Amino acid sequence: MSAILFISGISMNDALAAAGRAHRAIFANLGHDLIELNFGKPETQELLNRTIRQQQVVFAYSAVGIGADMRGTTPEGNEVNFWEGNRIPFISLTGDSPAYFFDRHVLPGPWHAGLYWYPEHLELRRRFKPTQAIYGTIPPFPMDLTDKREIDFRKKEQGKLLFLKNGNDPEKLVNSWRESMPPETFVMLAELASELANSIATDIGCDIDAIVTAYFANRGWDISEHLIFRLFFVAQLDDYLRRIKSTLIANALTDFPVEIHGFNWEHVDFSGKRAVYIPGGDYTQSRTEIIESLGLIDMSPNTERAPHDRVLRAFGLCTLCITNEQRFFKEQFENSERFCYRFDKDHLREKVADVLAHPKQYVELGLDVCEQFRKRRRPEDFGQYMLDTAALIRLACGPRPEGAQNFFIWPPTKLRG
Repeated sequence: MSAILFISGISMNDALAAAGRAHRAIFANLGHDLIELNFGKPETQELLNRTIRQQQVVFAYSAVGIGADMRGTTPEGNEVNFWEGNRIPFISLTGDSPAYFFDRHVLPGPWHAGLYWYPEHLELRRRFKPTQAIYGTIPPFPMDLTDKREIDFRKKEQGKLLFLKNGNDPEKLVNSWRESMPPETFVMLAELASELANSIATDIGCDIDAIVTAYFANRGWDISEHLIFRLFFVAQLDDYLRRIKSTLIANALTDFPVEIHGFNWEHVDFSGKRAVYIPGGDYTQSRTEIIESLGLIDMSPNTERAPHDRVLRAFGLCTLCITNEQRFFKEQFENSERFCYRFDKDHLREKVADVLAHPKQYVELGLDVCEQFRKRRRPEDFGQYMLDTAALIRLACGPRPEGAQNFFIWPPTKLRG
């Protein structure tokens, strides 16, 4: 069986590595063996070398470009990118804005591809001079796919609503700006942050780069080519808006019998409240927690054109997910208003109160939404998209296609100047 290499690493709650391992069944159904490489273990390099010697490697991939820059040495003694030197396509899967850890979004060359979970993040990456690599958007699919016959839906009706998310204090971030930034920079950040916070219930936060460039254009500055300047402001403000939204959700939930799991919620007062705060979390363990829950509460990472991974896990685990209003859900589901809320404390509280008052109805809604999604999206679609991406890399980097017309020069010698 041919091999697909998954390079794992350390992440919060082991989320990135655990999500990658969940792809094993997808690729097995498509006829490929998934081999995990964790370079924190001493035996991993030998496992990699042995796999390359003994199996055909279709491609390698990781989250956020882990391992993309790995170096190797040719038989002639030349140091090269390991994947390019072995002619193995490498795919980086990224679920965050290019403003975060930008260097991880810069791919080494044409043997690499950068695939984003959200179209908004891909569009932003395109604005920041992409390298010679393939870029694309991953098709959403139900994660942790589970047969509904394995789930006790009556038990779910007695379960808890869960908010599985790490928090962060927006005021703490503003104070760090005040203490560490020049006064002029602080004023700019504060004005932009205020604009975003006042429009929290709109889609304004889905293109913060546009808000930033417009802000400076209105004051007579053209920053379109000052990329590091734009990245700085986008990163600060994207983080701020996420903190504002998650804190609004947590404060709205404190008076309800729900569970909030995660880190960095010290700025929310849970004393004397009905909500229970459970510090920490584990991605693998959360599968059971989701299956036994009444439902999830979630928010998108300032995006609206593709579902967040927790929503996709809910779809795979036949579970209700209450999430914020987004274009994707309006386009895909006729009844999206039943499971979507606005970023308004009262509207969210009304939605949560209704779920808790009618658990059977909402467990059935969760199953209905999951089945609607599953009819249109399959895990194999993701697996095939990865295989197709690898095939495109091999085509672009390989020899002249046999049978091509004699007028087609491969590759054109002047294509890149």
